[in-house]
Amino acid sequence: MTEETTTAAADPEHVHAAPFTVTPRDTFVDGAALFPGDTGVLPMKVRQALVKLLKGPYIDGGRDEKLWTTLLDNQLILRSRLSELFLTLQLDHDRKVAVLRPVDPEAIGGSTRSSILRQQRALSRVETIVLLRLRLLLDRHVTAQTDPTITREEIADLVAHYQPAGQQDALRDSDVVTRAITKLLARQLLLTTGLDEVYTISNALPLALPFENIGDIPAQIEALIAASTDPSGTEPLLDLDGETAAPGEEDSDDDGDAAIGDHTEATEEQK
Repeated sequence: MTEETTTAAADPEHVHAAPFTVTPRDTFVDGAALFPGDTGVLPMKVRQALVKLLKGPYIDGGRDEKLWTTLLDNQLILRSRLSELFLTLQLDHDRKVAVLRPVDPEAIGGSTRSSILRQQRALSRVETIVLLRLRLLLDRHVTAQTDPTITREEIADLVAHYQPAGQQDALRDSDVVTRAITKLLARQLLLTTGLDEVYTISNALPLALPFENIGDIPAQIEALIAASTDPSGTEPLLDLDGETAAPGEEDSDDDGDAAIGDHTEATEEQK
């Protein structure tokens, strides 16, 4: 008598997918919990670096060498965690600056913003011109190896110089200067000093305005000056978070927590 053994096919309704498991790739560090219910695997200093990156607007390694070292030593895991949030990490090793960039929505098949970074209020035409002039000024200071500082009065002179003839308005221009300084301080592209109304131009500015050729900036300024759609130069134009705002569009006044973004497409559209 021959005994036949048959194997029944598994019932698809009773097949369950394997539960999610943590692989060695996910577990870089398996330290003690930092608080009750903690399921994280990163040590304290790496978590703090991640939080500071997300808080933004950037990390300045020249001002915090320990944080910069932590960031460099843990790039792999930090980039992995940021990718989960549709963010990429950009490092400028020469200037010791780290910033976050949102992933292009088109790269992930979406048409809307997928980043957790908050959109900042766009800069106006005049404010954009001021920022471009600051970029030129920073380059000159770097070449001369001098401190890149600028005063409120010098910024006011820039604003007045680029206002169309016959359209200067002392009260309005003063307000433009105040708004420009406030926005750039919030983004930490201008930094306070120990002196009243004297500011340091941040080394992170080249990442906000990433020109391959510094000589292209004057042409950008001339194109903005020639723009006739906004005679007063106060309408929103340049968004450092990567998007332009429509004229008259209102955004939150809170500019402090978003990362620095690319500007080139925004300014090209104005030519």
